[in-house]
Amino acid sequence: MNSSRLDAIGSWALALLATLMVASCGDAEPVVNMPIERILLDFPAEPDRRTVESENPTLPVQATTLHPSPYRQFDSGAIAALQMVPPARVQLDLNDLPGDAELRFGTGYDLPAYEGEAAGSVRFRVYDGDTVLHEAFMPFGPGEPPGRQIWRRAAIPIDGLTSVVLETHLQKGDADALPPAGFGGLQIVRAEKRPRERASADQPNLVVVVIDTLRADRTSAYGYGRETTPHLAAMAERGTRFASSWAPSPWTWPSTASLMTTLEPPEHGLMGPTNACYLSQSLVSLPESLQSAGWTTGAFSANPLIHTGKGFDQGFESFQEYRWTPSGAIMDDVDVWLKAQSEWRFFLYLHLTDPHEYRPRQASSKSLLGDKPQGFTPTRLQTTHARMRQGKSHDIGKLQADVAYRSSQYDATVFEADEALGRLHAKLAELGRLDDTIVLVTSDHGEAFLEHGALNHSSTLHDEMVNVPLILAGPGVPTGRTVLDRVQNRHVASTLLQLLDVEPTGNLLHGIDLLDDAQRKAASKEPFFFTTMLGYWDAEGDLPALQQVPLHGVRTQDELFYYTPGADRPARRYYQLDADPTAHDDRSTQNPERCDDLARMIQTWMEDLVARSPVVVGGGRSTQDLLQGIGYVGDQDE
Repeated sequence: MNSSRLDAIGSWALALLATLMVASCGDAEPVVNMPIERILLDFPAEPDRRTVESENPTLPVQATTLHPSPYRQFDSGAIAALQMVPPARVQLDLNDLPGDAELRFGTGYDLPAYEGEAAGSVRFRVYDGDTVLHEAFMPFGPGEPPGRQIWRRAAIPIDGLTSVVLETHLQKGDADALPPAGFGGLQIVRAEKRPRERASADQPNLVVVVIDTLRADRTSAYGYGRETTPHLAAMAERGTRFASSWAPSPWTWPSTASLMTTLEPPEHGLMGPTNACYLSQSLVSLPESLQSAGWTTGAFSANPLIHTGKGFDQGFESFQEYRWTPSGAIMDDVDVWLKAQSEWRFFLYLHLTDPHEYRPRQASSKSLLGDKPQGFTPTRLQTTHARMRQGKSHDIGKLQADVAYRSSQYDATVFEADEALGRLHAKLAELGRLDDTIVLVTSDHGEAFLEHGALNHSSTLHDEMVNVPLILAGPGVPTGRTVLDRVQNRHVASTLLQLLDVEPTGNLLHGIDLLDDAQRKAASKEPFFFTTMLGYWDAEGDLPALQQVPLHGVRTQDELFYYTPGADRPARRYYQLDADPTAHDDRSTQNPERCDDLARMIQTWMEDLVARSPVVVGGGRSTQDLLQGIGYVGDQDE
């Protein structure tokens, strides 16, 4: 077992051991408490709670992301921060906050502070009037080793404080080469304890599995001709399958945030790519609600976009991060976690990424692979595809052969993710917990294989990118049922809370219960909206070839319309699904008035939701690098 996985297991195991508080009284059952940390205030996202007293005139104070180092073995990850290039002073308002909370933060730099030629040190201070509550001196420059390119963490009790002042001051160095210094993770946190509880018929365990990049029609459970998901199909037989389930966006951040909060992307605000990429602490998430109600919570995420630095750990007692790790390896750790939690009522969130990666690793999936074309490489495929979409000469036969092989790789990885689902069910059965555990499986988005000219995901709003599986099984779930009404999988959280008899609060009140026939049927008749900030538009009219643009769309009962806004000439497409169910016949020029109506509908939807959205912090350079590395932004064709 590698060291990163040992660290992953050790972190939650130690946390669990540290929270075991056993109080025995006669024959009474021991009480075991679990820690709950409530983030009451997140200062980077609360401009009304901070006042800039002074700042560098050319590099003003801003809420952004600071990322001291890419070395993952150190506490140097990217987190939301107040960047305060010295000299700077910011006052934080602490009025109306409970005295038993504390101000937590880290002092540090963004990575460029260690990459240039300039070197020196910055003094970080926190004041209450003339009293220094915290002080740290941190060097910067190319000579600093990775082990010192970290966040220096601190916590200050706020009892008796009405405000504090943060200050950065250049202690040593060139005033013309100032480092990007700041306070990261700047939050008011209140620690609580709550007794762990045991599962029961009325309040069972819960497992939510998100198989990243899984389109519904490539699963056996949804009628695919190849047996890619036998375990998912078996789960559908003993539960409820939603035959027409839709994700709100064709990429990970917006859709996963919607799963956690029930909100549509413009309302939760996590739209990306770099200016809005944190799940706001002001929102109530599904794990937060369950943890407050007594569920022990844990998460395992193989997608580097779904991690603690972006706020997805809210409500999770433990959150284990991986980077495109195959599901089989992750399940080794999940097995250990399930065994440790089997005595208690738990919520497990599992985010698998096998289909995202096109890297089948197991002998069991090899039969799904097609013949590899001579000279095939992913780079050749992407290059040929880009030429096609730009209207340049290309070998269509070679492109089709490469896509067919790529598609077979996808099927093989879907099979491997499904094997992890089978292993999950087997482990629950081994522990005697299958009958008192609800399991839900869905995806954040789908994947394209030239159905509408695109490959991969994020770039269009067609079915292959947003039509995803949604299957639910376990106590209280109707068995052997297929729901034909179209649904949005952002209502997962509200459905589960209703099923578990947990009262929703805050934004979770926006969702509906998908198992309630009346609620679901009413919602299915309403327009469904979709959005992506990572869309692409083929060469058309005045738009440059393969320009990356925002795309917004609406799907009615029998129409699909999407467009990219433009000041003079927005580009748009309109499909009449009753006559053209696969959406290949663009009728926008024949229906200009209807397109105008639908565009206004989308604009109203966006404006209303954005007006209610929280302040979301931008991503900075580290997020740009991450998204470019994954292929979402930059010189990619998708």
